[in-house]
Amino acid sequence: MLETPNRRVGVFIDVQNMYYSARNVFNRKVNYPKIVEETTGNGQLVRALAYAVTTEAGDESPFLEALEKNNIEVIAKDLVEYDSGHKKANWDVGMAIDVVRMLDMLDVVVMVSGDGDFAPLADYVRGKGRLFHVASFRESTSSELLEVTDFYTNLSAEPEKFLMPEISKRKPPVKKRKAPVKKK
Repeated sequence: MLETPNRRVGVFIDVQNMYYSARNVFNRKVNYPKIVEETTGNGQLVRALAYAVTTEAGDESPFLEALEKNNIEVIAKDLVEYDSGHKKANWDVGMAIDVVRMLDMLDVVVMVSGDGDFAPLADYVRGKGRLFHVASFRESTSSELLEVTDFYTNLSAEPEKFLMPEISKRKPPVKKRKAPVKKK
């Protein structure tokens, strides 16, 4: 945890990047509220934003509602499917623009992503005298991004803290035995 007393913190979460990283490395889901809590530390959380993708089926709705219940603002866009079958929903530029827009009200930018495309953003943020903090799973984090960050939280170092508990396999139902019928 970065000690940032009296510093204003903004947390920017690349949901897709984190989801696939946690799934591929640990086969588990991410505990986003815990990441926000830990990366904010003792600083003042200005905003926590989660950049997500929605589908026509809407299967992600309960997840997005859970984020909002935990005071994480959700910014969503529809998944685009091309005629070729290729699907795309890239938030990198949108996230970078939001960081730049909010920079005057922040002292610390927390980027919850391992995407190396954010390295130029880190340079920009640091050039403006702000701290750039990356939180991600090391196994899926760009070395380029790590080279330009002021502080790094390796979520893989404490998976029990930053991942949701494993769902144990359900036990088969216990068959109830019927009480013997008394004969008269």
